[in-house]
Amino acid sequence: MYKVFLVEDEIVVREGIRNSIPWERTSYTLTGEAPDGEVALSMILDSKPDILITDIKMPFVDGLTLSRIVKKNLPLIKIIILSGHDEFEYAREAISIGVEEYLLKPVSAQEMIKTLEKVAKRIDEEKEGLLSFESTRAHARSLQISDSGLSSSGGEGSGFDPTGLLNIDGDIFFTKLKYAAKKDIDSIVEEYFTMLGNSWGENPIMIYFLFGEIIVSASKIAEALGGDIKEIVPFSLSHDNIQALISSPDLFSKRVKDLLAALIEFRDSHTAGRYQSVIVKAREYIDDNFAAPDISLYSTAAHVGISPNHLSTVFAQETGENFIEYLTKVRIDRAKLLLKSTTMKSADIANETGFSDPHYFSYIFKKNTGLSPREFRLKVQTS
Repeated sequence: MYKVFLVEDEIVVREGIRNSIPWERTSYTLTGEAPDGEVALSMILDSKPDILITDIKMPFVDGLTLSRIVKKNLPLIKIIILSGHDEFEYAREAISIGVEEYLLKPVSAQEMIKTLEKVAKRIDEEKEGLLSFESTRAHARSLQISDSGLSSSGGEGSGFDPTGLLNIDGDIFFTKLKYAAKKDIDSIVEEYFTMLGNSWGENPIMIYFLFGEIIVSASKIAEALGGDIKEIVPFSLSHDNIQALISSPDLFSKRVKDLLAALIEFRDSHTAGRYQSVIVKAREYIDDNFAAPDISLYSTAAHVGISPNHLSTVFAQETGENFIEYLTKVRIDRAKLLLKSTTMKSADIANETGFSDPHYFSYIFKKNTGLSPREFRLKVQTS
């Protein structure tokens, strides 16, 4: 059973959630409720629920403040925010705190149960992930690298450092893959190759772990749409095939790209998400028009046919980043490509990527990459 705590200052809404959900026939139990964050805080810290449902606008201690305090004390708790305000600033702050779901009122019992199920699934996946990670880490520590491959610990040679596994963030990869287009595949694979460094043959456990993260993330997306990853992958997942691609960086790259292309094609043909079509359409518009100096949240919202405030909320809720963050990322990625592949001046690249002020372009580029455009180009040329 998953313990749920409800905080809502509107008594009608609080009673509606409490009475409309048949708690006894679900996997959830309502362990407590409160009219505001101040009253709720001590009760939550005592009962330690798995899931917190809280209104965002409340007297004394509001939902965001409550969420921030609760997350600090109970980092594994999952939080669902309820809001009557279709404002992006609320959603952005909620996401920065680590809130799982941001729902706009009114919320039906069916929608709440569906959201609880989604959150409960994440709780289960995290528990499984922790167990899997502990198992992998223990296995990694028991192995070391030898000239012929992997052998049991106890001999001489440089031991495998399991801390490298911590650099692989499956959640981030899952989010990227969930919304990636086919044109993003090369950059995704390149990013993961960067994690492995230049010593491909030195850490086979790391490569196994990386490939496992890719398969797990792909499986989650496929299963959510009623598919089976084994039927989508355009190659066999037999031990011999995996061993072959693990041993060759070129084959690994090709197979992973083939896998991601097949998955994205499957995802796009089976997408049934509430806002997926809106997000895809918005991202395509940004990808095609990022260089236009007048592109904005308002022009993008007009293109997809919803209000700017609504687009702000669902874009952040569905992708984990806001409109400006995504637009800036697209522009910076394009600037990187031009710096790598052309001799264009920084001012011209700024203009080419939608920045009207070259100084502002340099500032944003360094803020996002840690290097000025000039430093980035020199680093690429000397590497």
